[in-house]
Amino acid sequence: MIATLGALTFLLFALVSPSLISGDTFTLIGCGIVFFALLCVVLASQRSRPLDSAKGYLRLALVVWWSLLVSGGAFFRQQQDAETFAGKFSAGAYGQTVFWAFAFVALLLMPKPHYLRQSFSGCSKWLSLYALVCLASVIFAPRPLYSLAWAFELFLVIVVLLLCSATIRDLKDIESFFWATFGGFVILTVVPVARVFQDPSTAFEGGRLSEAASPTGLALSAGTLLLLALILYSLRQRTWLAGFMMLGATVMIMSGGKAGIIAAIASVAVFFLLQKRIAVGFGWLLGILALGCVVFAVTPLSTYFTTYHAEDQLSTVTGRTDLWRAALPEIMEHPIVGHGYVASRFVSVQVVGAFWEAGHLHNGFMEVLYNNGLIGLVLLLAMHVAILKNAVAVLKTTRRHDSHVIAIGILVLYINILVNGLANATFGGHAYAPFMLFLALIVVSEALRKQVNQRLSPL
Repeated sequence: MIATLGALTFLLFALVSPSLISGDTFTLIGCGIVFFALLCVVLASQRSRPLDSAKGYLRLALVVWWSLLVSGGAFFRQQQDAETFAGKFSAGAYGQTVFWAFAFVALLLMPKPHYLRQSFSGCSKWLSLYALVCLASVIFAPRPLYSLAWAFELFLVIVVLLLCSATIRDLKDIESFFWATFGGFVILTVVPVARVFQDPSTAFEGGRLSEAASPTGLALSAGTLLLLALILYSLRQRTWLAGFMMLGATVMIMSGGKAGIIAAIASVAVFFLLQKRIAVGFGWLLGILALGCVVFAVTPLSTYFTTYHAEDQLSTVTGRTDLWRAALPEIMEHPIVGHGYVASRFVSVQVVGAFWEAGHLHNGFMEVLYNNGLIGLVLLLAMHVAILKNAVAVLKTTRRHDSHVIAIGILVLYINILVNGLANATFGGHAYAPFMLFLALIVVSEALRKQVNQRLSPL
C-alpha cells in the first residue's frame, strides 16, 4: 500500500508544472510525508506484534481520520466569495484536494472492505443517507465542481467512520479514537495561532486574534481541545494534559469567539454536573474566569468587546438575524431539496441582503435547509437524536467509570457543537473538523452503547 501511494505521489509531482510550485506545494509534500510515515509506523507495528485484523484496520483508519481532521488547518484557504463563485481557487484549496486524493487511495488499498456492508444498518444509515443526498444535490448546486469536491471529502469522512464503526471492539478502541481526535485538534489550535504570530504587530488586529486565524472557528477548535483534554484526563489522569487544557482555554478566550466561549464554558459545567462534582466544576469555572481576566489585561481583547457593544452588534447577533431574514425567502423557494450541497458558500453573491463575505448561513439548521432542504434537515435531526439517545442510554444503564466518563464526554462534545451551531455553520455544511466530529459522535456513541449492552447481557 505504501509503495503504491509513494509511486502515485512521485508521478503527481513529476507532472506538475514548475510554475505551480509554491509554499502550498511544500505544505502538501510535508503533509504527504507525515501521512505516509504514520501509515508505515502502523503497518510496521502490525508485523512486529500480532494484532487481530480489526485492531489493525482501526489503527489505519485513525491515521486517515487524523489526517483528514488536520488538513483543514494545514492548508490556508482565505479568499473572497466572489472569487470562489467565479471559479478562482487558492493554491491551498488545490493542495487540500490532492491530499484528499491521497487519503482516498489509502482507503482503496485497504483490503477486505467488509465494513461497507454496514453502511445502512444501525445509526450508520443516517450518515450514508446524508452523504447520498449531498452527492445527489451537487447537480443543481450553483457551482457543481466546487460542491462535488466537498461532497467527495464528506464521502471520505463517512467511509473512514464506517471503517471505525466496524472495527471498534472495546472501550480501549473508543479511547484510541478520542486520542486521535485530540491530536487533530491540537494541530487545528496551534497552527492558526502560529500563523498569526508570524507578525506579532498584526496578531490582534481589531482587538482579538487576526481574521487570518478565523477567530470564530478557532474558538470552537480551542474549546473542543479543552474538552477533549478534560475527558482524557478524567480517563487516564495524565498531568501533562492540564497544559493542553490551559492552551485550549487561552486560545479560545483570545479568539474572542463569543459562541465558542459560551459553548465551552457550558460544556465544562455539564461535564462536572453529570458527575455530581459540583465543587470541582465551580473551581474550574472560576479558573477560566481568572484566565479570562489575565488575557484581558495583557491583550487588546477588551477593545474588541467595547467596540462590539458600542456598535450595537449584539441586537443582530453580529448581523446574523439580518442574514437569516434575507435567506428565508430563498429557502422557501426550494424547501424540499434546497439549493445544492454547500451552496450557502455563495450567499453573499446570490442573496440580496446577506452581509459581505458571509460564507455560510451562520446557523447549522438553516445551513442544511438552504443546502439540502427538508430532506437534509430530517436526516440531520435523526443524527442529533441518535447521539443523544445512545449517550443517555449508556448513562442510565451503567456506572462503570470509563463507560460513564466517555458517555458524558460524548454529551458535552455534542453540546459544544450544538451551541456553536446556533450561531455558526458547525454542522450541515462543509465537512470541516467540527462537522466531522459531530458525525463521529454518532459512530462512537453507538459503539459505546453496544459495548455496554454486551457487558450487561447474560452469557
